[in-house]
Amino acid sequence: MKIYLDVCCLCRPFDDQLIPRIRYECEAVIAILNRCSQDWELVWSSAITYEIAKIVDHDRRHYVSTFAGKTSIHVPVDPAIKKRAAVLMDLGVKALDALHIACAERAGATVLITTDDSLKNIMSHHSDIISIRIVNPAAWYEEVTGNESEDTA
Repeated sequence: MKIYLDVCCLCRPFDDQLIPRIRYECEAVIAILNRCSQDWELVWSSAITYEIAKIVDHDRRHYVSTFAGKTSIHVPVDPAIKKRAAVLMDLGVKALDALHIACAERAGATVLITTDDSLKNIMSHHSDIISIRIVNPAAWYEEVTGNESEDTA
């Protein structure tokens, strides 16, 4: 399974863990990253690298950038990705989010995982024009691990 985590997910451990939703999402992101070091594949892209470079906090930037070394799939942003991103931007998607979607599609990712409700909401109205699911980490991880539990029962 190929997993594309956007940068807001990778930064979740630095957010306020006293908020239950954030804590659950953080736990799910960490569990997903652990699975990516075992039997799932973590997809990386030039868009992720670019966005991480913009993180001001050195510790956060360093922590998040360490995941680049754990990937086997890297998607460079090329003219075709930019063209696809432009189509997504016409739907109201922000530029970097559009690049993430286009890169995830190019990689053949199973899902793009994000904590960005706005992105999920926009794309839920346009799911017919994208080839991936855009999901919340906590909800998706529960869905996947719940299915695995049922498979082994």
